[in-house]
Amino acid sequence: MATLLCQELQNAPRETLWIADENSKALLQQGFNFGGDLLSNRWDIARLAEGKTARSFFSDFHFEELGRNYRRIVFPVSKEKAVVHHVINRAAEFLGEGGELVLIGGKQSGIKTYAAKAAQRFGCAKQLQKHGSDYVSTNPLQSHSGEKADDQGYCELRRLETLNGLYSKPGLFGWNKIDRGSALLAEQFSQCLPSDGAHVVDLGCGYGYLSTQLAAQGNYHFTATDNNAAALIACRENFADRNLDGAVVPSDAGAELETNIADLLICNPPFHQGFQVEGDLTDRFLRQSARLLKNSGYALFVVNEFIPLARKGRDHFATVEQLANEQGFCVYRLSQ
Repeated sequence: MATLLCQELQNAPRETLWIADENSKALLQQGFNFGGDLLSNRWDIARLAEGKTARSFFSDFHFEELGRNYRRIVFPVSKEKAVVHHVINRAAEFLGEGGELVLIGGKQSGIKTYAAKAAQRFGCAKQLQKHGSDYVSTNPLQSHSGEKADDQGYCELRRLETLNGLYSKPGLFGWNKIDRGSALLAEQFSQCLPSDGAHVVDLGCGYGYLSTQLAAQGNYHFTATDNNAAALIACRENFADRNLDGAVVPSDAGAELETNIADLLICNPPFHQGFQVEGDLTDRFLRQSARLLKNSGYALFVVNEFIPLARKGRDHFATVEQLANEQGFCVYRLSQ
């Protein structure tokens, strides 16, 4: 898909907006330069695009912050349906006369359905062209009042009973449920509590479930990080609502944090990058964890049981101890 995306961007006028999520990372790493603007909900993508695009924006797809309309919007569709529907809906509001939305996706991405949704929203005929295993849907704006796609109330931050009263929103993976792995990790907190006043780093915090669970058992200072803009919004709200002491900051696996700051690090690392399983994600989180921990500190990780964390962890830590193995997840304690 990177080749097709590259072609669409190279042929685009300067008044083009590139909606970039994890599927765009490979293109930016090749040193590709783009004359238009880039908007991403991922911190690493927005940072990587700096100096390679006219302007780079990091937000939860807040189009109004761009301060202008566009002739063309190019979007390699995201894995999250609510994100795609939100972008389709808002694109119709930020395209000028004669503007068009270009959707790009592989066969398994839902691109055929999204092409139909875009056609309804834009008041145009459904268009879909096949290029190898990928597809392009070009949607000229013919109506600003076409039927909107169901984006699950994308912009609404809401308190959910399914999360024990925590706030969350669409655009965040597993936004309306408690992850089984995270719940298993939280169950181990009682036997692994740091001393009061300890500095805890929540790496890949999501909406902040792990931090709020740990905070109920002691007085700690938290630094919570995530790469996803929706996660940061929800986590900040939960920190404020539960009066947690600490900060919620954007970061790519903690790479921007100072070395040797954490007494305890808690992490449920992702293993998917968009539609693909990315093998080195676990290694990146382990490597950064070893750097962030004090010599006396320790990390608590939960991973799917097929992730060989015991083997990978020994490349970065002296001790790797399995604490639990239930329902397809394993919890480990790692220390120097």
